[in-house]
Amino acid sequence: MKITILGSGSAYGVPMAFNVWGAANPANPKNKRSRASILLEENGKSILIDAGPDFRYQINDNNVQNIDSVFITHGHYDHIAGIPELPRATKTLGHGIKIYASAETMAELKQSYGYLFKEKADAEPDSQSLKWCILPDSGRFTTEGLEFETLLFQHHHIHSSGFRYQNFAYVTDWETLPEKCETFFSGLDLLIIECNNADTPEINGHSDIFKIKEVMARFSPKRMVLSHISRRMDAEEYAKTLPDGIELSYDGMILHV
Repeated sequence: MKITILGSGSAYGVPMAFNVWGAANPANPKNKRSRASILLEENGKSILIDAGPDFRYQINDNNVQNIDSVFITHGHYDHIAGIPELPRATKTLGHGIKIYASAETMAELKQSYGYLFKEKADAEPDSQSLKWCILPDSGRFTTEGLEFETLLFQHHHIHSSGFRYQNFAYVTDWETLPEKCETFFSGLDLLIIECNNADTPEINGHSDIFKIKEVMARFSPKRMVLSHISRRMDAEEYAKTLPDGIELSYDGMILHV
């Protein structure tokens, strides 16, 4: 399994508009962070998780050749703003793309991009189109011959879907763990997880390093990689403060499980 960190940044990226870098040193290229997204490649299939406003640059910069399915974690702009580019992508790739989202997130997508869901009554079936698929709130589902597990996490006033494939899990935009999450987190070799708030706990729908350490202590994943990173973290200096087994992601990072 190959996982590419297409984007490691928080909602506003690093730097933010008007070159706001915060604690992140502009001289370090690992501090330049586009919006959070990953690509999972397995058995010749490519699964994109989230398509934010930097979608086109991420696909091109990482020389991505194909996408078979897209998983959307939740309906916030930084995770869905690239979806309108997908209809053209299907024509470029020559095949349809399945888009998976929870019922809650799918409703948000319809509200944001209603025109993408409209079809003419007399239209012929199109093999080069988007196919919208509802995820369970929790449980297993299969796409492209790969079996995944999904679980909803509280993200302020809405929910965000986490995903697990074999011994890898991806969780972004979360503030509390669901009650029944032991199976989802147990026996992981790699956990990529959001740590937007760094050392500053806030009630804003996001995680911080203290919650990350609780996850490490409770579930003991072999490797934790922090993503959805804000300007509060410098790639070099903040990494020095992290305990063994926890590290920062960066755009273009490649992981193998």
